[in-house]
Amino acid sequence: MRKQMLTLAAALAMALPGLSNAALITGTTNYSGDGVYSFRSTDLTYDAGGAAYSDLPVLMFCIDHGARPPFDITSQFDTAAGASAIKGSAGAAGEAAINWVLDQYYVSYYKNGSIEQRRALQYALWEIGNDYNGTAASIDVAAGASRPSAEDVTEYGGTDQAAFVSAYTSLYNAMKASLPGLRSSYRSTTYTIDLFRNLDPDYQNMAALIERAPPNTVPVAEPSITGTPQVGSTVTGSYTYADNNGDIENPVGTTYQFVTSPNPSIGSASEGTVVASGTTGGAGQTPTYTLQPGDLNQNVFFCVTPAAQTGATPGLEVCTSPVGPVTTRVVQQAPTPVPGLGSWALIGLASLLALLGIRRQRQG
Repeated sequence: MRKQMLTLAAALAMALPGLSNAALITGTTNYSGDGVYSFRSTDLTYDAGGAAYSDLPVLMFCIDHGARPPFDITSQFDTAAGASAIKGSAGAAGEAAINWVLDQYYVSYYKNGSIEQRRALQYALWEIGNDYNGTAASIDVAAGASRPSAEDVTEYGGTDQAAFVSAYTSLYNAMKASLPGLRSSYRSTTYTIDLFRNLDPDYQNMAALIERAPPNTVPVAEPSITGTPQVGSTVTGSYTYADNNGDIENPVGTTYQFVTSPNPSIGSASEGTVVASGTTGGAGQTPTYTLQPGDLNQNVFFCVTPAAQTGATPGLEVCTSPVGPVTTRVVQQAPTPVPGLGSWALIGLASLLALLGIRRQRQG
């Protein structure tokens, strides 16, 4: 069986260039028997080299409502799937949302919770994995693939339907209030959480949780750029700073670069021409750059590499979408003044008109 799965992994690696054997793990997914689709594994090992994925038990929650749970079978996962393990359209926002939900509700709803609360948590994870699109309106107890309002909890070991309704209503309301404004880089600092893509598409993708804080992570920046893309005009860069571990920004360590490129997007400053750079002075500062004649027809980007005073640092460089292409500045032409008449000229003109009027009367 394991040999067959490794053969499947090799085929997938050829079909999906981003799939690396270094990220693949295989192990037994044992049903936890707790009223929800959660599984524990103590034998997950990396396919490349055979090292253990974790020295602690790994708890996995199903997040794909449309596939089968992997009850007590040998499963193979891509541990580097990240947001791609989410079948819905939430993307990075969904990965952050799953981290937030497990951060807030793992202990109260799952570990110390009732069947009713565990079922509510399961539906919340399905909601994010299938229906959530980053908006509060997409979180709905009665619509989409995940619909807790349609469940009779007594069919799954529960005894109190009213308690189930109360649990999922409270949880869904909290998600509506908190998830749309949650930064997409949010990650738990209490648990190590990964999203696993099941290499067998017949079975569900999983949110894997280890009861141990993850290693300190680097800070992240989200830059933006504004301004009119015309030669002689000024463009302004700004950014937000975040660190999952609460490490404070190092204002003289965070750097910025204004970059020009004929391309509509860049992955880093090295893919374009750096036209201005320096330290930001902190997230509250707004570096500027005045567009030069040499920037004509170029797109302009603002790139930031965040740095923290403590912990893991620096973070990864992030570049904005562009403003541009840069055009020549339109010079407004002043209107040509109409020649005016002086006071003596006006007196003369009035006299002439009067004389013409007298002559016309005599001729009449």
